[in-house]
Amino acid sequence: MIRTNQLQNITASIAATALITITTLSSTGCHIHSVASARNSIPANRLDPNLFGCSREALAPLPFSSLGQVKPEQHIIGPGDTLSIYVYGVFPANEEETPVQQRSQAINQRYYPPRGTVVGPLTGLPARVEGNGTIDMPLIGDVNITGLTMPQAVAKLKQAYLDENVLQEGKERVTVDLLIPRVRRIVVLRQDTPNPAVALTPPGVVDQVHRGSGEVIDLPIYENDVLHALGATGGLPGTDAARELYVIRNGAGINTQFLSGGSLQGLVSGGEAGQCNAGVIRIPLAGCPCDGIPFQPADVVLHEGDTVYIPRRDEYFITGGLLPGARIPLPRDKDVDVLEAIALATGSPGGPLGLSGAVLAGGRPGYVREATQVMILRTLPDGRQINIRVDLDRAITDQKQRIRIMPDDVVMLHQKPGAAFFNTFLNYFSGDGILVSSIAD
Repeated sequence: MIRTNQLQNITASIAATALITITTLSSTGCHIHSVASARNSIPANRLDPNLFGCSREALAPLPFSSLGQVKPEQHIIGPGDTLSIYVYGVFPANEEETPVQQRSQAINQRYYPPRGTVVGPLTGLPARVEGNGTIDMPLIGDVNITGLTMPQAVAKLKQAYLDENVLQEGKERVTVDLLIPRVRRIVVLRQDTPNPAVALTPPGVVDQVHRGSGEVIDLPIYENDVLHALGATGGLPGTDAARELYVIRNGAGINTQFLSGGSLQGLVSGGEAGQCNAGVIRIPLAGCPCDGIPFQPADVVLHEGDTVYIPRRDEYFITGGLLPGARIPLPRDKDVDVLEAIALATGSPGGPLGLSGAVLAGGRPGYVREATQVMILRTLPDGRQINIRVDLDRAITDQKQRIRIMPDDVVMLHQKPGAAFFNTFLNYFSGDGILVSSIAD
């Protein structure tokens, strides 16, 4: 009788094992597919860490002085300047006392005068340099003074009046000073948040409500550059903006096509903003150490009607597999490796309970063997896709396995085949399975 009972138990165990094997194989169908995908993937430790560009933490800031321009030692007169001119006995004609003009930064848009609002008094009457570079002077007509310094303009006016016998040589008194410098009106469009209050969002939550800002500013000549435009409109881009900006030139024939969308996603791919629009200049604000600056000094000088555009940063990675599906923002200035990406997705790369302790609520052991295989789907700049395989068991000790996460990566967590079989086996026997029923018998 004892042998008969033992034989029945052995037979029941064999049948249970066969049934469990069939059930396990059917329940791990998705893992079989992941095994096939893993076979066609590239192990993370075989990839060069610098293959996908500079690390975010290694990026060096741009020398911000390169965003400005070198101011000449003396002001060069040009169209739009307002000068204070005095010619004794001629300009003004019937004025015995020397007229005094109060020089000030009378600019109609917001700007910070470098030396305060009032700079100092000047002698003479105001005269504006016309678009053709001339000023209209009494008795001698138009005089072209474009491209001259103040002493050179004084010498030219003296000679012009001497040639017309208006002034007597040796007794001429002529002064020329800058009253109001010519300005360049530009537009600054920023897509970073103008509100100084910082709004924090939990991982996996994508903020869809966003408001940018824009300002019209007048910049004096020799300060009409990107450096002063940023200083007048809030400073460097915030963390919700890309570390780059675009100078969009104003002129005929350069704004007839949309900007290249791919050019707005590269961090330091070059100074140009796409070959389809030569009137747009990309200026990165960070780059790999010791690399050359990918723009020319003339590119940062702003002209009348130019636009400075600061785009919003749109960098995310996608999670899937055993991770909760989410679209998670990437930090701007810090790297995120695969372990940190799983933590951001509210998952756990290890631990005796795998994803969470909630599996104990149903009386089952859950994932005793944690999921330790990650598949990263990455799209290359040329449009091709590669699959990268990461072993989390090895990533704990092997730095090469902790691959950096790039924008638009798809990070999927899977179980290895052995772990999947083991977890399914234990889950089957932990509840109202065959083994429990046979033990009760």
